[in-house]
Amino acid sequence: MSDERPLFKHPPWMVGIMLILGAMSLFVGLTLDPFWLVMGAPAILTLFVYMGVRIALSLGFGVPPRDSADASRQLHEPDGGVPPPDVPVP
Repeated sequence: MSDERPLFKHPPWMVGIMLILGAMSLFVGLTLDPFWLVMGAPAILTLFVYMGVRIALSLGFGVPPRDSADASRQLHEPDGGVPPPDVPVP
């Protein structure tokens, strides 16, 4: 079992059902009857949140830097910690 936290805490099949219901409610509500926009609002909001999270992760928001130089600068402790190799010693 991996230590990586899942993106959504619900089982994948449950998220999938909500995404399908959201897409169907959005399609039927826009083409046939606006009543389904109201009835499917929770599923439509789930669809929008899911798409927003996926877009944000693909653009790199919330992802720590992968450059080792940036990581070593962030971990450097100026009050007596061991400096990274690229920092000159006074």
